[in-house]
Amino acid sequence: MKYYLSSFVLLTMICSCSNISKDGERIEAAYFPIKEFTEVTAENLEGKSLIKEVNINGEKQKVNTTPNSEEWLKELDFFVKADINNPSLAQSYHTERSEMALIHNLKDGEKGKVKRIVVKYLEGNVKEVSFRSKTENPFYSSETRGVMIFHSESGKLDQYSIENLQEVVFSKPNKMIISASIVD
Repeated sequence: MKYYLSSFVLLTMICSCSNISKDGERIEAAYFPIKEFTEVTAENLEGKSLIKEVNINGEKQKVNTTPNSEEWLKELDFFVKADINNPSLAQSYHTERSEMALIHNLKDGEKGKVKRIVVKYLEGNVKEVSFRSKTENPFYSSETRGVMIFHSESGKLDQYSIENLQEVVFSKPNKMIISASIVD
């Protein structure tokens, strides 16, 4: 029953994600609401255990924990920050839709940290959400890739991974890889 209720809440949030204009008119979200989707996902993970391996420049650390919903939001913060539903980005992405996928690519010449979001579907349900972001200036560059994979039967988050590469002029690059699995 809890699964059906959470699925209904998630579906309602996704369908009703919108912004309100200055005139009080409702403006539909232009892109996949990754922030809201991730927040609902984090709420549904309350009480679940996390097995996570963190690899920073080749040094590995394994962590087993049972985060609360606030800690889950911190774990999935890279996905929350990948949200592109911002009025200043409303026309910045090219969107491709099919029965199997929804893809948002940053248009050539547009400025935006998030370069690509891909949402894959299986039988109408979200199967995978991934993003790629990049920040560059003459002294620093950072590229992040993230993917959340959902269980095909339950629809709940099954695993996620995040890769981040940071390069600073006159320093060695820093590479971080997080691989995590969710356990009931």
